[in-house]
Amino acid sequence: MTKSIRGILPAAVLTAAALLGVGGLAAAGPAHAAPGVSDISQGSGNRAGVRCVQHGVNNWAQRTGKGRPLEEDGLFGKATAKWVEKFQGASDLDIDAIVGKNTGNSILDNLTGDGNWRADCYKHIPSTRR
Repeated sequence: MTKSIRGILPAAVLTAAALLGVGGLAAAGPAHAAPGVSDISQGSGNRAGVRCVQHGVNNWAQRTGKGRPLEEDGLFGKATAKWVEKFQGASDLDIDAIVGKNTGNSILDNLTGDGNWRADCYKHIPSTRR
């Protein structure tokens, strides 16, 4: 009986710690879009959002055999605008080089399986996802 209690106690402590977030064991909760995130376009000052856009477009480009064409520098210039338009065309979105909620949703979809990028980018990209 002592063996089974010893086996249960550590598991119970770890479970409780995970539920309480002790020691970094808690799983991250669901990511939520931040309300009121403005559209992102050329000259945008939302550098974190622009980096997320650049990373998502690079993920898409790499998956479709186009390499990783954008420097992920947080600056939305001509190259980023050009590649956002290519991404929008391939995603059957309005082609306007503006990352609004629909393009933002697609960008977030292209950040899956990529560490914490998707969770971190929810608060910086316009999206309808909650």
